[in-house]
Amino acid sequence: MPKAACRFLVTLWGFICLFLICAPSVSFCADIGNCLLCHKYPGLSRVDENGKLRLLYINEAIFNTSMHAKVKCEGCHPDIQKIPHDPAKKVDCLIQCHIVEPSSEQKFSHKDVAEFLKKSVHSPLDADGKPKPFPEDFPDCKKCHDNPLYRPMSFNKMMLPGISVTALGRCRVCHKKDDFIYQFYNHVTTRLRRSRNPKNIAESCARCHDNPILMKRHNLSTKAVYSYGESFHGKAATFLDERIPDCLDCHVNPGESVHQMLGYKNPQSAVSAQNKGRICANAECHPSATPKMAEYKVHAEFNLNQSPVRYYFTVFFIALTGGTLLPLMGIIFLDCLRRLFPNTVLIQRKKKHE
Repeated sequence: MPKAACRFLVTLWGFICLFLICAPSVSFCADIGNCLLCHKYPGLSRVDENGKLRLLYINEAIFNTSMHAKVKCEGCHPDIQKIPHDPAKKVDCLIQCHIVEPSSEQKFSHKDVAEFLKKSVHSPLDADGKPKPFPEDFPDCKKCHDNPLYRPMSFNKMMLPGISVTALGRCRVCHKKDDFIYQFYNHVTTRLRRSRNPKNIAESCARCHDNPILMKRHNLSTKAVYSYGESFHGKAATFLDERIPDCLDCHVNPGESVHQMLGYKNPQSAVSAQNKGRICANAECHPSATPKMAEYKVHAEFNLNQSPVRYYFTVFFIALTGGTLLPLMGIIFLDCLRRLFPNTVLIQRKKKHE
């Protein structure tokens, strides 16, 4: 057989083998560069320059149901131009994505979000543009966002949670590709509701607000998340009731981005003294509530200086409960001893002589 034919057969066989290896890892939307050829393995990891173990595994099934499923790997990692590649640089969430925003037909960017964040209470810069004390404590994008999964709404009598067969059928009138239909449906319906339930949001806020070192540095309460959990709202959130207001519902003005959160001392803040009543009385919570209702302290702590009425009320009921139950438990305990040891006598009485 001629050498040219042999080379052709060997090359063809090599391409076939490569295709068979790569085919299972091809993602229908984002992995055009076939990054999952390596990153699909759960054990893939390395120790970085600081001695920390970095897990490099990507779960394809989970990623394809996440918010960034349509973004190419190169969209967040533009520094990777070759395979095998050098250690990836830290992701910059403000670069232009490889997704076109349909209303402007321009590449999408999160720069507007960054502008909101600069004016919020979570900005590391003060009003004059100077760094605040301990600027490293303030959250960046990835401290709050971990690529949450789609949580689409269901409009079909809750028989198929998350999927409306009727709505998908209407999509197919115009759109022919099922991959696009499901992706678009998940994206739109997820944006029509919360991307996380109230418990998840409280847990996200707790990453910083439950840290006593961070809170002490910035002169903030270390029990804000705990006190929310002790309230009616927090207890309902613990049982995954999604009708309950979470941190963002109260601390962000209705209709504004959650990145525009302001401190309670700011007169434009949702939780300022003059605005709290409007938050409680919105149409989704207590529409008939009066401003008096906003005087209720959601973050009231067991503290004499902050809330003396609640403090003495709590102390009274602790004393009442203890004063009622402890003697009762003592009587029950002595009764059990008598039943177990009916002939036992602690104090031997002397018999009187007749």
